[in-house]
Amino acid sequence: MKMMMIGRIGSGKTTLIQSLLKQDINYRKTQAVGFCDHFVDTPGEYMENRRFFSALLATAGSCDAVSLIQSASDFASSYPPNFAGMFNKPVLGIITKTDRDDADISRASKFLERAGIKTIYLTSAVSEKGIDEVRRICLPAEGAAL
Repeated sequence: MKMMMIGRIGSGKTTLIQSLLKQDINYRKTQAVGFCDHFVDTPGEYMENRRFFSALLATAGSCDAVSLIQSASDFASSYPPNFAGMFNKPVLGIITKTDRDDADISRASKFLERAGIKTIYLTSAVSEKGIDEVRRICLPAEGAAL
């Protein structure tokens, strides 16, 4: 399965992918769409600027599913209402950074629910909370597909 990760700058998309693939965490800014095994990593600018939504749609065309990534420490969301509905494939929500002191899981969940997400997973790349569960969904060798 190929999963596209979408989220704001700094939401934890790249770090989540590294954690899911059992790679060393290497914090870096994603500058362009990147393909890494079963994942497509998108720059946060694609989510934060509506003029790039067409690029997200085009990229999603080659994927089996889409994940909307929301940091538990973000006070805002870039996802418009029912944003998930623009993709003609399964869309799930992943809340990252749930172990931080400033994490607000309720707020992050509301952002994703407003975007049209029904299934939400709670994760932390640092503590590895929820990583195995998401790995089973995303990686065919690890478990079932969506």
